Amino acid sequence: ESLSAGSEVSQESLLLHGPFARKPKRIRTAFSPSQLLRLERAFEKNHYVVGAERKQLASSLSLSETQVP
Repeated sequence: ESLSAGSEVSQESLLLHGPFARKPKRIRTAFSPSQLLRLERAFEKNHYVVGAERKQLASSLSLSETQVP
């Protein structure tokens, strides 16, 4: 039993779109020394910075919310 050419799935397609496909790497943020200090102090107070606190911290450091770990 053979598959028609239209139903074949290439190995490359499986790697790019299959169940184990890797997400594209995100660009690593290079924090300035002052940003690192502020982030470390925030982390010491609370290991999970979320919600309004995260938004405010990101804004004060000129970072996006996703850049605040």
